[in-house]
Amino acid sequence: MTGSRPERDEAVRRLANALRGLQQRSGCTLRGLETRVRISDSSLSRYFRGESVPVWPVVRDLCRAMGADPAEYRALWEAADRARQGGENEDRTLAAAAPQARDQAWWRRPTGGLSRAGVVAVAVAAAVAGGVLTWVAAVLLLQPAGVAGAGGRSAEGRAGGEGDVGVVVHNAEKACRKPRTHDCALALAYDPYRPYVRSNAAGRVWHHDLLQAHCTVADGISVTDENGKHSTIWIQVTHHRDQVWLPGIRVTPDDLDQLARLLPHCAP
Repeated sequence: MTGSRPERDEAVRRLANALRGLQQRSGCTLRGLETRVRISDSSLSRYFRGESVPVWPVVRDLCRAMGADPAEYRALWEAADRARQGGENEDRTLAAAAPQARDQAWWRRPTGGLSRAGVVAVAVAAAVAGGVLTWVAAVLLLQPAGVAGAGGRSAEGRAGGEGDVGVVVHNAEKACRKPRTHDCALALAYDPYRPYVRSNAAGRVWHHDLLQAHCTVADGISVTDENGKHSTIWIQVTHHRDQVWLPGIRVTPDDLDQLARLLPHCAP
């Protein structure tokens, strides 16, 4: 995309202002919209503030939920989406021009031990390079950083079961892959069969967090991510010693396929 950064930002702001104005006129609260369109209130808040651009199915569903004709907002969304793509292309260009060398290996602490970020990155690299068996082996072998494999013990002190494997959290929203802020947090749930809203929230995780997974269900409530993708698969995980649920949409598609093959189905 051509055009200056201010022009791109203005296109995103126009869409955000239009959606926020529609929300105010409709009288819908973020909590109410969260339940009706199954998008977290933190994501909705970012859309209304112009901090990120929703995919078209989200804009369409929001308009319908607030009693408006989606067609009236299509041109605004297309301009904002082009602006978003232009910003991403610019970021990729800058990243390609950045120096690749570092004074210190990116995955090591000064003491030589693996950091938590290093554990996650090594596990992800193993998945890409060697497939599922290598990925699982990487998770099992990285116990010095507090990650337990099958038959081991997790950082929270829970004994791992035979079928337990590591699962790396994935945030589909690129702008939220680095900040560990409240707005970029992803919610876990107490019950995969209840709506994925605040009252069912069982804690927060962030992009590239590594959790211990135990089993899956394929018929949970459908969850939609920031790119408009849907999944009814849920993964039971350990988080702060509690067994809670991670939506399958919060894992990369390749990892989700691997987990579905590796993990047993959860008992009813």
